[in-house]
Amino acid sequence: MSRTTRTLVRALSAGTAAGLVALSLAACGGNGAASGSADCTPAHKDLKTLTQGELTVASYDYAPATILKGDNVTGMEGDLINEIAKLECLKVTVSTSGGAGAVIPSVQSKRVDIGSGNWLRTKERTKIVYLSTPLWSDPQAIVSTKGLTSDDLQGKMVGSVAGNLWNDSMQKWLGDKFKIYQDDESIYGDLKAGRIDALVASSASAKYRFKDAPIEGATVVDVKPNANVPQFAAVGQVMLPSSLDNTALGKALDEDIKKLRENGTIKKILEKYGIDPAVGEPGAPSEL
Repeated sequence: MSRTTRTLVRALSAGTAAGLVALSLAACGGNGAASGSADCTPAHKDLKTLTQGELTVASYDYAPATILKGDNVTGMEGDLINEIAKLECLKVTVSTSGGAGAVIPSVQSKRVDIGSGNWLRTKERTKIVYLSTPLWSDPQAIVSTKGLTSDDLQGKMVGSVAGNLWNDSMQKWLGDKFKIYQDDESIYGDLKAGRIDALVASSASAKYRFKDAPIEGATVVDVKPNANVPQFAAVGQVMLPSSLDNTALGKALDEDIKKLRENGTIKKILEKYGIDPAVGEPGAPSEL
């Protein structure tokens, strides 16, 4: 799947499954060794996952956070998850069944160990999944060909992908001038064609997309606080969701993420994908 065929369906319903893709990656010393290999000692002994020796991840293609290519998952989160798996002597298996809309439900129903794909820490999600310590911050942005900011949207046709945190607020504010899309291919297609004036998206995702699929004159302007959209008041923090019933796994993730931040791994991953490494210091955990 190419970078430009990403699907971003952020609704929390499971949706219809297009199929199951299992992606197995070497995650113990990078040599394909299984859990229990003599040369691999896990950072957290007796850590329980759904399948012994494996870390099962629900994900979808959403560059630069997650990039699915053949039998590999990379991207910022993909690389980080594989580093975590190395620390724990686990093999990574990725399920893409149901796309983005199935990620949180799959974690919640314990069909997978963790989820991935640019999920933000929110108050609502604390009720249904364990939120890992922040990986990095993720500013949201207004993407347009007219240099629009979050203060310029009144009366403009604005798009957003289903399930985004700000959708309800923007629907109330903009009314029938606000349009919800099911995937980013459609929304960027409409922006390019002039059918919408602007869209709201992850700043990192938009900038990364334009490297391979530029739109003439397009600008990416980080949102500013706006009384009509409370969700714009703070920058979101990306996390890895896991089950509330396996807090040991959640806490192990927290400790592994902290270690990978302290040893410079997170900084190197962000730089690899052209992201300002400063976002890798998101501060104390918070929820939108």
